[in-house]
Amino acid sequence: MEDSAASLRRAGPRKAGSDDDRRAAIVDAASRAFVELGFAATTTEVIAARARVSKRAIYDLFAGKTDLFAAVVSKHRPLLLDLPRPPGEDLPLVDVLTRIFRLDMDPERDREREMLLSLVLRESTQVPGLSDALYGRGILRSREDLIVWIGAEAARGRIGPVDPALLAGLLMDVVFGALLPRRRQSGDEARERRKRDIRLRLAIVLRGLPAPDVPSGTRVRLTIPRTPSGAGPARRGNEP
Repeated sequence: MEDSAASLRRAGPRKAGSDDDRRAAIVDAASRAFVELGFAATTTEVIAARARVSKRAIYDLFAGKTDLFAAVVSKHRPLLLDLPRPPGEDLPLVDVLTRIFRLDMDPERDREREMLLSLVLRESTQVPGLSDALYGRGILRSREDLIVWIGAEAARGRIGPVDPALLAGLLMDVVFGALLPRRRQSGDEARERRKRDIRLRLAIVLRGLPAPDVPSGTRVRLTIPRTPSGAGPARRGNEP
């Protein structure tokens, strides 16, 4: 029978490896801990134990817990938006937005995105300064990246006159507001239904709604007034 000392050695601290290997192990452990315990209840001791490294190894690579949280969000950020897009892309706008917002992902990656959205929304509202720290590090640039894409499409004549910042906020509210998990609506089937609904909502935004006195079937250009000079920035809404 294997002696207990051998078992302890195998379950002990992770063997020394490259900084990249240690960093990846720490970020993975931190991700699981933040999701399970929340930011406030997750300590560097917990992360070190789960990653099987020393606390010193964590502080050799990260400035602190906020830096670790930023690394977790940064790792999963590609799940939010697929930007920038290939130059000169000529697909219908609703198809491009379907790809930008990653509505064509497989169920496993879709669940990862759902976890990320829930984590960022929950912790940024409960932990003062955490959201500002993520923006300050350039981790959360979804809205800014989308504004750049909208401006480029407007310059190509594929989007009518519109304030890019306002349209970006509207699109993100439409998509991320619908992607957030809802009670009694979990599972892959519910996720696929939400994504189909989002695509229909995007089509409505792009097409615009006719006024009550406009005959059904009439195409109306979506026009959003620009923010008045001197007004503050648009509300971010469900921006992740």
